[in-house]
Amino acid sequence: MIIVLDKYSDLREAINRYLGPIIEYDRKYNGKLLETLKVYLQCNGSKQEAAKRLFIVRQTLYHRMEKLERFLGTDFMEADKRLALELMLKAYDYLMSGGEMHGQRRAALGAE
Repeated sequence: MIIVLDKYSDLREAINRYLGPIIEYDRKYNGKLLETLKVYLQCNGSKQEAAKRLFIVRQTLYHRMEKLERFLGTDFMEADKRLALELMLKAYDYLMSGGEMHGQRRAALGAE
């Protein structure tokens, strides 16, 4: 995790590295992949619980998970990668809620 923070001194750059393709996909197709990823991680990988919290059938969740795996790799639930993703999700939420970001920087991360 420290390597990630050291490599990307700009938080926005780190977020874009980990979540950029997902954010872009959601913006283009209203895919709800970012929300799905957050909930799936909160549910510790339980597909049944994630589908329930998202108010979708499990087949829809499986479809979204396949897309997430294409963007993140099939190993995204491994400890180090999962931790990095969770940190980037928290950072993204922080910046989108007004953190230290305004104007063009918000737009660059997908805020409309």
